[in-house]
Amino acid sequence: MYRYVMIRYIIYLILLTLSLSAENIRWFSNYDSAHTQALKENKILMVLLIKKESPQSYKMLSTTFMNQDYNKKINSLFVSVLITKGQKETYPIEMLYTLEYPAIFFLDKNELFIGETLFGYISPDKFKAYLNLYF
Repeated sequence: MYRYVMIRYIIYLILLTLSLSAENIRWFSNYDSAHTQALKENKILMVLLIKKESPQSYKMLSTTFMNQDYNKKINSLFVSVLITKGQKETYPIEMLYTLEYPAIFFLDKNELFIGETLFGYISPDKFKAYLNLYF
């Protein structure tokens, strides 16, 4: 009995340690606030456009951007903003126009595109390869 309790306790500690060390992306929900923060921190703006009721959008949020080893790199290089199609807060829709969701845009301090825009579901492996290629 004691051994079972100790094994459970050790597994619990390991899981707790792993969950505490996992870094999540710090998302802004407002484009203007994110852009201002990116300018202040001299970082690239990563804009993720999603659509409500889009399975690809939710899959990407739950797999590509949850508990990945590259999330720390994302937080150090980018200010990330998550925008839902049709949200009340404004964003430069004419510049970030798309009919395909999800879509990821990378913008410099002058709001010029960096790298290529990513459309549709991007797996964690493909996103990691993209980050390594461009950043």
